[in-house]
Amino acid sequence: MKTKLLFIVAVLFTAVLFAQNTGIAVQGIARDASKTALGNKNLNFVFDIQISNGTSKYKETQNLTTDAFGVFSHVIGTGTPQGTTFSEVDFSTEHLKLVISLDGTVISDQPFHYAPYAYHANNGAPTGAIMPYLGATAPPGWLLCNGTAIPNPSTSGAALVALIGNNTPDLQGMFLRGTGTSPVNGQSGPGLKATQSDTFKSHNHYVNLTTSSNGSHSHGYDDYAHSDSVADHSDHGTGSGDDNGNKRTSRTTASAGNHTHTVKGNSNTTGGAETRPVNYGVNYIIKL
Repeated sequence: MKTKLLFIVAVLFTAVLFAQNTGIAVQGIARDASKTALGNKNLNFVFDIQISNGTSKYKETQNLTTDAFGVFSHVIGTGTPQGTTFSEVDFSTEHLKLVISLDGTVISDQPFHYAPYAYHANNGAPTGAIMPYLGATAPPGWLLCNGTAIPNPSTSGAALVALIGNNTPDLQGMFLRGTGTSPVNGQSGPGLKATQSDTFKSHNHYVNLTTSSNGSHSHGYDDYAHSDSVADHSDHGTGSGDDNGNKRTSRTTASAGNHTHTVKGNSNTTGGAETRPVNYGVNYIIKL
């Protein structure tokens, strides 16, 4: 047992820690008490991310086999978690450290430096950032904007809860619009974390009816004066007569025919239930 203990304590680490999408990479060299590299050995590691007072925030186990030179490599976040998941680690917490153990004995206790905190930044997206996403399930460190409760509100979800409350915004079927007043048209967007109802800009419909003389018009007709005989038709007015001896006189009504037209709309409405531009379906996700 003493020999084994000396072997465990003598393991040295030249750890290279950096942020990746899947976790934090760790690499080291396993040596025995005489500093001889332990090549081709299977070792059972425990990786524990703790805060400064020793409270564990994430722990996982992993069996690793060294190469011929005693080198081992591992990505923390891909092992077997012992409780919370790696995506729940709040890397914005200060003074985090990585404790590595073999068979219950601590062999490394190192604070995180700048590189692992880049994982928290996740390409610079701050807590509360919203972006479109084509997946059906949110990636690690993000949540779907579907109105559901934020998980782990006292740990990894604490910063988001402090920003927006206990639930994600429900953006299903919605467009995003900047809050404040537009410098282009002077119209206001919704308040911060508020919504606007749908509307349609006020407008008129015109119908052009063209008539002459403001609608005044006349009707012409022929008036036939009856004659006693065909021979006497010349005694009755002017104009030509018909075969029965009737004298025809053309007359015109006065121009007093002003009138109006009533235009009724079609009672059968057209269109859909909303006014919308061409669009493409996405999920919105929000950063923890």
